[in-house]
Amino acid sequence: MKAIEQEIWDYIDGTNDAAEQAETASKIENDPVYKSVYVELLEIQRLMGSMDLDEPSMSFTRNVMEQVALEPAPLTLKTKVNKNIIYGISVFFILSIVALLAYTFATSDFSFSARDSSAFKFKMNIDLQQYITPTSIHIFLFIDVVLGLIYLDSFLRRKKV
Repeated sequence: MKAIEQEIWDYIDGTNDAAEQAETASKIENDPVYKSVYVELLEIQRLMGSMDLDEPSMSFTRNVMEQVALEPAPLTLKTKVNKNIIYGISVFFILSIVALLAYTFATSDFSFSARDSSAFKFKMNIDLQQYITPTSIHIFLFIDVVLGLIYLDSFLRRKKV
């Protein structure tokens, strides 16, 4: 249901259809509350119609554009990346990968078998059950959930701003 003011504003502006216009007109005639609100809103519309709109001077746009032209153009943000940080991160990851490979090769069984002199078979026995335990899976999933929540928090904060 519309508020009385909204209904009467729609009646005054003529945005209702014919049935709603007739219904509002009958309410204004029969209901003293509607009639008093109607009189007040007509007075407001009359006062608003008689007001002169303030217009800027003819040279306002030109003056504003001249002031904008005098302002220095904003510079692009230039950040200098310290290459030592990049090198340090890459050395850390390379050493981590090398350490994992060295540990894997050190703890695994290698066996070579050759049926003929032209073909060699390389066999490496790695016991993955030793490394993939329920505890390690829980730790991995916990870290993933924490990272997901951090990402969600940053995403929602960016939307809010």
